[in-house]
Amino acid sequence: MLVSEFKILNTIRIALISATMLYSSYSDWISREVDDKVWIISGIIGGALTALDLFLTWNFRYLTLTLISIGVGCGLAYAFYYFGLYGGADAKAVMVISIGLPLYYPQMRLHPFTGLASLSNGLLISLMVPISMLILNLSTILRGENIFEGFEHESRIRKLAAVFLGVRVKDARRRKFWLPLEEEKDGKRYFSFNILTFELEEPKRDDCWVTPGLPLLLFITAGFLIFILLGDVIYMIVSIFIH
Repeated sequence: MLVSEFKILNTIRIALISATMLYSSYSDWISREVDDKVWIISGIIGGALTALDLFLTWNFRYLTLTLISIGVGCGLAYAFYYFGLYGGADAKAVMVISIGLPLYYPQMRLHPFTGLASLSNGLLISLMVPISMLILNLSTILRGENIFEGFEHESRIRKLAAVFLGVRVKDARRRKFWLPLEEEKDGKRYFSFNILTFELEEPKRDDCWVTPGLPLLLFITAGFLIFILLGDVIYMIVSIFIH
């Protein structure tokens, strides 16, 4: 395959996956649902483009790496879903990326497996959420507010976990897609860290600990775009300490 033809085909594949991920992220943000037709159409087109790429390139090493990338990406995507670590849309997103663009070679990378890199990038980017929760809680404490009022019986470890996972708000029932981080048993309030159920349970009171129900799909999308534009976030972090 000519270099120009390879670049054109890669550009089409990147555009297809980018459009799919951005649209699905928007849909997930608005309604917490993504139509399966999005994944089916994108997967079929992406798979056809990958097959065309393999046909035009035809290199055994390239074929082997492509199959490994698809296998690892789809296998890991399903494993995360099977063990309840994220939702079905997140798994389908990683699969579509792995099938539509199995290999990509940014300058900063540990490996060329696009699906795996998009997932790892997304998970690392999602760490901004607990860091943001910590900053918000520390600022509230510094203002003199007792964010643990009514939770004095909870252990320090569980209080520390709550500080990273959520915030205490006064208008919980008016916040859309914020999930309760507490429950009541025998008249006492306890922290509830069962946040991987993917059920949009509404807070039962206004003064309540809540956690933002941000779809992981947003972070996977960001992870894909960052891998395409910059590279592997893990590689960037490691490079800081090596150099």
